[in-house]
Amino acid sequence: MERKDFIEQVGLSGASILIFGCMQACSKSETTSNTNNNNGNNSGNTGTNKAIDFTINITVSPYTSLNTPGGFYVESTTGIIIARTLNSEFIAVSSACTHQGAQVEFQSNRNRFFCSAHGSVFDATGAVTTGPATAALKAYKTTLSGSNLRVYS
Repeated sequence: MERKDFIEQVGLSGASILIFGCMQACSKSETTSNTNNNNGNNSGNTGTNKAIDFTINITVSPYTSLNTPGGFYVESTTGIIIARTLNSEFIAVSSACTHQGAQVEFQSNRNRFFCSAHGSVFDATGAVTTGPATAALKAYKTTLSGSNLRVYS
């Protein structure tokens, strides 16, 4: 095989791999994920445009901080922070600050979410109370059944 033929074959092979990858990326995919596990595991549900619906067992690690009023847990696979208020109500909002995307934390003594990166403050519903953020955190519904906590859109 001559050098020219070899380079041509390599080029055609590479092009066909790229075309296959592009075809895969353009194929129809599921836009919502509905996971309802009772064992405390969560899978899928990433991205802000997907429906959120998952269940965690608050007696199973890593969710045990939710057993105590004032505790919170950041579910990294969904980008949701789940908190238990001092009144033992469960609240869930997106964990990324709407200002520049830094992770917020729950401050139970003030019943609010706080972004330490730039000082934005959000109330328990996710509404902005102090900027620089101007948009609210996305809020999610919660339902507790025994030790299973469901978080959903």
